[in-house]
Amino acid sequence: MRHFLISFIMLMTIGSFRAQNLYPELFDHSGGISNGYGSWGTFDYVREPGMDVSGKGTITFYHPDTNPARRPTVFFISGWGQTYQSYDRFFKYVASLGYNLINIYNENPGDIHQSYQNSLDMMDLAVSTYGQWLDTTRVALMGHSYGGGSTIWLGKHIFDPNGRNWGTNGRFIMTFAPWLSFLVTDNDLRNYPSGVKLLILQSYDDWHLGTDRYNTDPRATRAVYELINIPDADKDFITVFSDTVAAHQYNYNGYTFFYQANHYLCYTDLVDGRYDPYDMLDVYGPNRLFHAMADLVFENNSAARNVALGNGSPEQKNMNILPDLDVTDYYVAVRPDTLFMYRCAEDRPGSWGDPDIWKLQAYCDDANGDGVIDNLSSDKTTLAKIRIYPNPASEFVIINAPAGSTFTYLLNTLNGRKIRQGKAYGSQLLNLKNLPAGIYQLHIRIKDTERGFRLVKE
Repeated sequence: MRHFLISFIMLMTIGSFRAQNLYPELFDHSGGISNGYGSWGTFDYVREPGMDVSGKGTITFYHPDTNPARRPTVFFISGWGQTYQSYDRFFKYVASLGYNLINIYNENPGDIHQSYQNSLDMMDLAVSTYGQWLDTTRVALMGHSYGGGSTIWLGKHIFDPNGRNWGTNGRFIMTFAPWLSFLVTDNDLRNYPSGVKLLILQSYDDWHLGTDRYNTDPRATRAVYELINIPDADKDFITVFSDTVAAHQYNYNGYTFFYQANHYLCYTDLVDGRYDPYDMLDVYGPNRLFHAMADLVFENNSAARNVALGNGSPEQKNMNILPDLDVTDYYVAVRPDTLFMYRCAEDRPGSWGDPDIWKLQAYCDDANGDGVIDNLSSDKTTLAKIRIYPNPASEFVIINAPAGSTFTYLLNTLNGRKIRQGKAYGSQLLNLKNLPAGIYQLHIRIKDTERGFRLVKE
């Protein structure tokens, strides 16, 4: 807590000066976006006094500054030890759009069995206490770090058609830098409640402070993502990259900074004795995607799908001058699991790898070290291994698939006009010489499973 208060004070005293070097609008309630998805809504917000629940935690309720009315409900599960202050700006943003937000802070996240149940109990208590505000037929479940991992177990319970059955008119899960999703089994995921849409935002530069390793192995999230019973069209796995463009760096007190995609969401954190600013990557990415997802799911606006669940569409990936989001249905790990504090294939007795807690160890194997989990869907695994190069390309591009695999390909313009298609075995060379420079979509299909690539012709 002391660590957060120091960070928060530093944000208020020096953060605005530093961030305004590149994003002066960051502190004027726009979040860096003047219009469209990610821009602030028209409602003022109210934060009700926190409700302390003995032995469990605290409930904090944000809502639009209006008379009580049942509006879509967002449940947000905090990260380990992070109170509502850590996410205050994001919660205000959600309320500004006209939605209610219930923040669940757990007093003892280390006791996984108890803390998961505590979170569920506090969600029930919030519904009974603030029922005149909360529309439980339209529900989003969100979380960060520890809380992000817990959303999968919680979603199984709150969306269960034979239980609470919340979200019958719209339901989605959105996680930020999630920790391991404990307590769920492969059977839970294969029989997950229907109608759920899913966005996972995995921090790429998720360096664990004070150690020489990264935080949570993304193979763990990949296992959940592939096993869960949600169609590819209704889920995306997103990786957020740090900005490394020299022209975008800024200076403060003799140090040079880039905007970082670290483990945190919407607040500062101490790094190497210095403080990062209120990170634009943690504003522009989550705010914009949440706004679009809420518009799609809560307001039934189909036009929002291309941003919320665009499967890597330019509208979804583009972050203006910041690095594009990496969006895929077939995540390939880029680092060995030994570099992570919390490994997917965790086998340390008495740790978080206890099979009574982390139940998906059988779906974490990567024996050949190619970054693809060995025992998931074979078609998806093959698609995950496909590479196209060079990209950008000027004369030709090679589609390189694992030996012996058969696939079909389709090259389209961005507006869907077919250029060429065909069937190939193992690899295929596409001649691009007669195509005008621009961006194209390349679709690779194996049986009923498809993967899309963004191809740049120079």
